[in-house]
Amino acid sequence: MNEAQYPNTNENSEALFLDIASEELVEKKKDTRRAGNLFELVNNYLIEMSGVPLADRLQFFHLLSAMLSAGLPLLESIKLLRNQMKNIKLQWVMDDLVRSIESGHSLAEAMREAPDIFDEAACAIIEAGEKSGKLTDVMTELVIQNEQLDKIMKKIKGVMIYPIVVITTMVVLAIVVLIFVIPKLEKIFGGAGNLPLPTQIMIFMSNTIQQHWLMILLGLGAFVALFRTWKKSESGSRQWGSFVLSIPIVGMLAKGIILSRVTRIFGFLLSSGVPVVQGLKITSHVAENDIYREKLLLAADDLTKGISLADNLADNEKLFDQMLINMIAIGEKSASLDTIMISAADFYKDELERKVDNLSKIMEPVILGFIALGAVFMILAIYLPILQMNDKLLAT
Repeated sequence: MNEAQYPNTNENSEALFLDIASEELVEKKKDTRRAGNLFELVNNYLIEMSGVPLADRLQFFHLLSAMLSAGLPLLESIKLLRNQMKNIKLQWVMDDLVRSIESGHSLAEAMREAPDIFDEAACAIIEAGEKSGKLTDVMTELVIQNEQLDKIMKKIKGVMIYPIVVITTMVVLAIVVLIFVIPKLEKIFGGAGNLPLPTQIMIFMSNTIQQHWLMILLGLGAFVALFRTWKKSESGSRQWGSFVLSIPIVGMLAKGIILSRVTRIFGFLLSSGVPVVQGLKITSHVAENDIYREKLLLAADDLTKGISLADNLADNEKLFDQMLINMIAIGEKSASLDTIMISAADFYKDELERKVDNLSKIMEPVILGFIALGAVFMILAIYLPILQMNDKLLAT
């Protein structure tokens, strides 16, 4: 986004419906932004680089849906909502939406100009709503889906907070021991030559950190940068998607999230009158995993060749459970695929919540075991040489 094209956004209103600012005031604000001091320019840059939380995006879709349901035109609704959003970045994005729609673009096309705020899945669903004349219903369903996903993700994050805190604390304590304790221990015992293996390992790690800490930090930074670049590439994104699904616990949760979203959105699109082929193409973006996206796009292509959806998805039970395949087959034969998909979505949502609850129960003993192993290793590394020295003294 160009900084000069955005008006200054210092005021926020608590009312739902506000008067639209005059064009003269908007232009005046643009001039103020162009003539801003260094602090304002830095502030604007930080706003540009910031994101928009999911809660703010959901509020935008929810209020926009309510306004459209009340009979207000799309363009006027966005203008009225603009000052209701407390996130300044979202206000700027809404200014872009207004300009794009005024120039003749649809809402979905305008949203695609801000891919960091509106992902392709949301844009595709909005586009389907615009084409089917059910934009309000689509937005309402989009909010519901994202709220459900957000609820599940918060539960997963809540489960993961405990192990993350514990592991982070252990790493910090280990680094403190390696930097401040182990070097003194090495001096006391006159080097690592005759020390026990755990102590030698700790001394080696301590020397490596103290002598090459800069190279370690630079190496970690380079690794993160290369990993992000690789992950964004076409082959890297696909390989990463496959890797995530192969991780024992993470893959199970990822599969549950994907199937829950895919079945619900696909069922909703079908119930809204979207053709099956187009619905599959839109749903492929909802998966947010290249393995599932490619499979759904292939299924959409095969449907045009006369191959049923159930037959197409049945060749990979790692991606689609046999139960789901059977439900799809029944839905295709009974012309009730939309209802079947929504029922499957409810099942996967409940199943995912149950797995997350079970994961929280399993996580505690696993973490305690991890702590015990780390503590035992460090105790052995520190106390074994002391015991060894005592034995030598007693022998003399």
